[in-house]
Amino acid sequence: MDATTKAIIEKITISYDQPTKIPGGHMCTVFYDCVQLSPADLARLAAEAVGHLSQSYFDIAVGIAYSGIFFAAAVAGGRKAAILQTDGGICGPSLSGSKVVIVSDVVYTGGELSRAEKIITEHGASVVGYACIIDRSGGKVGSEAKPLWSAFETVLE
Repeated sequence: MDATTKAIIEKITISYDQPTKIPGGHMCTVFYDCVQLSPADLARLAAEAVGHLSQSYFDIAVGIAYSGIFFAAAVAGGRKAAILQTDGGICGPSLSGSKVVIVSDVVYTGGELSRAEKIITEHGASVVGYACIIDRSGGKVGSEAKPLWSAFETVLE
């Protein structure tokens, strides 16, 4: 990770003296407040996470509402973007026949990604991978067939 990316991650890092329940329901001593990220920060983190992928690797970045919406636009990088709404609906272009990357801000267990994948495949798309800003799964999410790309990896302490 270069100095610019490190500075962006440090900007959104909130440390607690003792384990604290964070919005996702997990107990930890560090929280990453991705809402603070500017469009330029999001673009930089998207380049760090998925900048190595060819333009043809995926067609649409689908952001999981609410946390993944802004990052999905950055991950799309000129491709189409859509939103997986909390009610399971898709806002944006048709997913049918598309190669999709599912996008969230922070990944813990992958449960949210699995639920999203089920809905997205029901819309006729194939999921080729996942992208996030912070991967806290400790390597437990993603596979060779469907990788998880992130700008920063850490464990849930």
